[in-house]
This record gives sequence, C-alpha cells and structure tokens, in this order.
Amino acid sequence: MVKGANILIVDDDQISIKIISNILTEEGYEVDSCNCGEVALEKVKNQKFDLVLLDVVLGRGMDGYQTCREIQRINADVPIILVTANQDDEAVNKGFQIGSSDYIKKPVSRFELLARVNKTINYKRSEQSNLQLIYDLSKDLETAAKIQEAMLPKWIYVDRRMIFSSLYEAYEAVGGDVFDRIRINDDLYVVYLGDISGHGVQAALLMTAIKSIINIMVDNEKDELNLPQLVTQLNSRLCRELFIFNNYLTLLIGILDLENNEFRYLNAGHPPIVEIDTQTGEPKARESVGSLPLGWMPNHIYREEDMGILPLTENKIFLLFSDGIYECVNPAGKQFGISGVLECLSKEIRVDSCISLPYRIKQYLIDQKYNLSHDDFSLLSFQRREVHSHPDQFSVNVRNQSLHFMTSLRAALKEVGKTAHRVEDLFLNWKGDTILAAKVELIIDEFLNNIIKYGYKYEADSAIIVEFDFKVNRLIIRFWDKGIAWTPGEENYTINNPYDFDKDVMNTSGRGVKMIMSMTNKFHRTRYDQLNETTVEIEL
Repeated sequence: MVKGANILIVDDDQISIKIISNILTEEGYEVDSCNCGEVALEKVKNQKFDLVLLDVVLGRGMDGYQTCREIQRINADVPIILVTANQDDEAVNKGFQIGSSDYIKKPVSRFELLARVNKTINYKRSEQSNLQLIYDLSKDLETAAKIQEAMLPKWIYVDRRMIFSSLYEAYEAVGGDVFDRIRINDDLYVVYLGDISGHGVQAALLMTAIKSIINIMVDNEKDELNLPQLVTQLNSRLCRELFIFNNYLTLLIGILDLENNEFRYLNAGHPPIVEIDTQTGEPKARESVGSLPLGWMPNHIYREEDMGILPLTENKIFLLFSDGIYECVNPAGKQFGISGVLECLSKEIRVDSCISLPYRIKQYLIDQKYNLSHDDFSLLSFQRREVHSHPDQFSVNVRNQSLHFMTSLRAALKEVGKTAHRVEDLFLNWKGDTILAAKVELIIDEFLNNIIKYGYKYEADSAIIVEFDFKVNRLIIRFWDKGIAWTPGEENYTINNPYDFDKDVMNTSGRGVKMIMSMTNKFHRTRYDQLNETTVEIEL
C-alpha cells in the first residue's frame, strides 16, 4: 500500500465499484467514485487524486477512452489505469496511445489490482520526486551561476593606464574557466586566464577555489612577485589539496609592467597569446617556451626560462582565450583553430580597441554558424593607454589640435547628468567653443538617458563606456553598452528646432535619439553578441 494515496474509481457498475473500493480501503487507500465520465472530469478538476481507475465501457455519455483523453487535458500528471473486459492487443494499445499508464482485466483480481495500483502510484511519486529534485538542482545551479558571475571580473575595467574587456560563457549553468586582472599599483597589474579540466559543478567549485588561492598568493607576494615561484607553489598546493580526481589546469599568467613597458608571462599548457597591432591590423600568435599544465606533476618546478616577454605599447592589443574558442566546429566539421582566430582578426575584424574585441569574435563565430555549446569559453583582451595626468583620463595634443577622452559610468540615470556636465566643461576649457560644448553635452545626456531608461533590464555588467576622439575638424563619439538590442534606423533629420517633431512611440528609439541624429553627420549602432557599439560623428 502507498501511504496517503487518494484513488478515484469511475465505473457504471455499482457492484464493480463496491468490490474495488472494498479491496482498496482494506489496504488503507482513500477512495472516491462516480458512474460516468462527465462527473469524473468535475472531480478531477476540483480534487487531487493520485490515481484514476477508469472503466472502458461506461453506460452513458463519454466512454472510457474519451474520458481518459479529457482527464489528460485537465491534469496530465494524474496516472490512469483502464479497467477492461476486452483484452485484445488493439484495445490495450489504444489505451496506452491515449495516455493510460496501465490496464486491469475484468473480473478484477485482488492480487493484480493491488500490484498494478501500487506500482503505478509508486512510479508516479518517484517521477514527481525526481522532477522536484531536478527543479531544486536547477535553482541551486542558477544561484551558483550568479555567485560565479559575481566572482569573475565585470566585463569592462578602465583606468588611467589600462583597459580590460572580457567575455565568459559556461558550457553548462556553471563552468571551469577562471580569469582575473589584479591591480597592484599604478605600474603593475597581474592578469591570468586558466581552464580547469572537466565541466559543470565540479569544475566550477575548483574554479572558485583556484581563483581565491591565486588572488591571495598574488596579494601576499605583491612586493616581490616572482611568477615561476608563484606557479610552482600553486601547482604543489593544487595537487596536494584539490586535484584528487586527476584534474589539471592550463594557465597563462603574466605581469603588466608599465614602468618598463613589458608584459612578462608564463604559459602552463595554455593556448598562446595573440597580439594585434592596431596600426597595421596584423595579429600574431606569440608562442613561448611554456611548461606543463598544473596538476600533471606535483613536484614540477617552473623556471624563469619558461617565461616570455612582450613589449607593452599603446598600439598593441593582447588577447587571451581558453580552448573552447579554437576547438569550436563549423557545420562542415572544421575546427576554428588558432589559424581561424588569426584569419578572423586579420581579414574579418578591424580592431582599434580591445573593448569590443571579445564580443566581435564571438559574433563572428555565431555568424559563421560555429557550434559554441561544447565547452566553456573565455576571452580576455587588454591594452595600455596613454599616460594621463588629468583625473578625467583625457590627453590633449596641442600641436595637431587633437583630444582623446574616455570615461565609464554605471547604467544609472543619476550618473548621466554628472557625466554630461563634466564633458561639457572639458570641451569649454579646451576649445572655448560654447556651441560645440552644448552640442556634445546634449548628445551625451539624451543618448545615455535613452539607453539606460529603455535598454537596461538588470544591474549586472551595467557599465557604459564613452570615448571621444577629436582631430582637427571631426569629433567621433563612441558608446559601448550591454543594454537591449535595438537599431533606431539610419535616417537623417533636417530640422530647425530639435523639439519640433513628435515623440517616437517606440520605447527603443525615443525623441532623444532623433535629436542626436538631426545634428550629427553619422549615427551608427551595431550589436556584437551582448554588446552594443554606437558611433556618432560630427564634422566641424
């Protein structure tokens, strides 16, 4: 007997109902009954049953097959056992086809009745228990994914010396790629990207522990940081404490030394660094001597001769990635490969900033129909910026009358006004041009308000980057945001007053965008995967 089970008997023969009901109640089941399909449907609508015992031949109204179908429509979770005197294959198969779980032949045998009732209810309860377990696990995984997302760096980091941009996607809800950038002081940063063997929860838990260990070790050794020694200690600790199921970690870790203008790095079995020259557009895979992945040999010693050194200049962008990128496969079965990364960067993507680079690579893979779902993958790009003495991070070249300025803000409406006024003051102080300053202030204010008000549905990754590039008689403003995808169109508006047209009813392109388009020479917005890039140009 299944404890607490409630059973509905549907039969037009009161003797059959009494016989079945007596057998079940003696075993402790709760029993209800009716003599037609129509009443059965009302009962199923209004009460909770663990099982319906349904006679195939009912004296009036719907027959058992029709009733079975309707019960399934009302509540597909209720199992149904058909009670039938007709035991040929066609009748039995018809019952299974319309959704019955089992059948019992008439006249009813006590042994067969109890065996089939117990089996059906137990099976259904086990199924429901498993579904609940799966649901609970999925909620736990959602929570774990949010925690993992919080532990990884935000997609963008901009300060006076460096820019970092990243993209991370797990094969499952959580994954095993690990990366970070750590600012030690004005001249030193540590950056790393690693890939833990395996997928899912185990890899994610290892990722969480490894990231914490690396960050603590870097912090403890920051005054005298020695990469080979740090990686040797990390390898020993991981083998001893965490890698108990033959796990291993490929890792590329380096020091960005802005004082000496070099990037010193150690590659432990990881894909190579790709370096892109923004002036020529040429990408290069920088192979280094390298060494073994962590976890292969517990006593392995990583040495200075395993390291590589690259010059660090403003016209160089560096790209780190996990093997989930170059191992993805297109519909023809061809792997993307390191050669695919280089070909994409040299022929398909013209790169002048690291900000959109990870998202442009992913968009290229999507457009070319590569399968991105077989592994975790991460992309981390970074570049050095010119040295800025001004706290607002801008540089001015008086000789050629050029200006470059970049700022970041949170996707919050209260941040917009402060940013717009700061930019207006900058142009006033630099050029003394009140018309230009007012125009720039209006563009910033209207556009940022528009994308924040209509574009952002969540707080995660909510930074917005704004860049100004002014050379002689042309001002280029670029925005990068992770709001919703929308395209306002490429129309140009010739109007005397920015407010003399009706407000657009579309939530995605309000009057502010039309005002911007009316006083600029170019307005172009492109989406690369999750990232929007908007370019506004003004000829003066």
